[in-house]
Amino acid sequence: MLSVKKLVGLFKKFQRDTKGNVALMFGLTAVPMMLAGGIAVDYANAIQAKASIQAAVDNAALAAGYDTTMSDADMLKLVKKYLESNGAENALKSLDEVKIKRIGTTGLKVSAKGKVDNYLMRIIGNNTTDIGAETYIKNNYGNLEVALVLDNTFSMSAAGKMAALKNAANTLVDKLHDNKGAAASLDISLVPFSQYVNIGMSRRNAPWADIPADWDEPRSGGYWYRPVTRKYNCRMETRTRVRDGVSSTYEARVCDREYGPKERRTYSYVKKYRWNGCVGSRNYPLNTQDTAPTSKIPGLLNRSCSREITTLTSSKSTISNEIDKMSASGNQTYIPAGLMWGWRMLSSDVPLTDGVSKAKMKSENYTKAIVLMTDGENTVSPNYPDHRVSNGTNADELTKEICQNIKSNGTGKEKIRIYTVTFAVTDPATKKMIRECATNDSYYFDASDSAALAAAFEQIGKSLVTLFISQ
Repeated sequence: MLSVKKLVGLFKKFQRDTKGNVALMFGLTAVPMMLAGGIAVDYANAIQAKASIQAAVDNAALAAGYDTTMSDADMLKLVKKYLESNGAENALKSLDEVKIKRIGTTGLKVSAKGKVDNYLMRIIGNNTTDIGAETYIKNNYGNLEVALVLDNTFSMSAAGKMAALKNAANTLVDKLHDNKGAAASLDISLVPFSQYVNIGMSRRNAPWADIPADWDEPRSGGYWYRPVTRKYNCRMETRTRVRDGVSSTYEARVCDREYGPKERRTYSYVKKYRWNGCVGSRNYPLNTQDTAPTSKIPGLLNRSCSREITTLTSSKSTISNEIDKMSASGNQTYIPAGLMWGWRMLSSDVPLTDGVSKAKMKSENYTKAIVLMTDGENTVSPNYPDHRVSNGTNADELTKEICQNIKSNGTGKEKIRIYTVTFAVTDPATKKMIRECATNDSYYFDASDSAALAAAFEQIGKSLVTLFISQ
């Protein structure tokens, strides 16, 4: 097939050919035929350019529409950037005009105009064709319930990871609230987890909880020991310790010692047993199910756990303040506890009952989502009701089972989405487990550093705030 340029060249060559009457007569009839063909070719070229710029405008509008807090100037700048990166300028001779217009609080109109080169129609002085494209996008933000299930173990204290998590989580909260439709319902909950979960002192007498009473135990006794009479050859030594699966070194002062004769020492004190809000797990399989408890959830005395859970709230300041107050405090990681309480946050069944029912999810366009973030593997497994077995093998199996139970609970719109994020995790088996926990692979994010963590939470926010092209 002849290219357009070759066709133009032949046409010009034909114009110069003046040999004989046959050529003249053929030329008189061929000119309008070739002009008509030229118009068709240039029209097809313009249609192709129109399709390219329309696709670019659609993508630019969707990109800009995710952040309605941007100024008009910044939004226009972003639109132009997307038009360039999506090939709009390559499809056109010139991009002459780009406009944006906000439509209420949930809509955006983006339009672009430019020129495309003609080939054959230049013969009659028409060098370019004007083309344009516009699109309308609308925020399809329905009602939303989100449970943030965030690792607060000791390993999060390293390399600024806790600060990075707070920033990423607050960015997600900001995005969801800033893009919330005027009539939409948005509720977010928070589950900081480590070895245990803290349900809060106010739930001590909840009918679904079995919390032992605080008590005191007087203790007394004695023992023999040899007192140190002299220390010598003192020096600093580098030693290694493991906490929450993380090895670290520290400097310790070590001395050689001389001891005196044995002595008897006695003691007397009161051992205090107190509940600090920490709960353990019911026996298997109840510890993997969101069903009305046939046995109560056990409270544990003298255990340390992360900050108290925050149930579903529509208050942006409440959830943001609780995120800011998180601290890396837990000595061990037990992911099943975080997952189960994240599931309970969204459930309409006891123990928490704050989530809307499955029927309401369908009738009122509700989406429920769990966002799970961890920076390491399970380091302990359950010895019911505690989580104190010093390996994570059984905990891994429970994690997988809970994830599957959440994903298979309900049908269609009733299903809970699971987004998962690994943060600076190096263990391949843990990455695989957390990836397979997600609803699908596109809902899993492997963040190697703080920037990647922020990007992961940003993308989760975009996924939850659905935009669609309305015209």
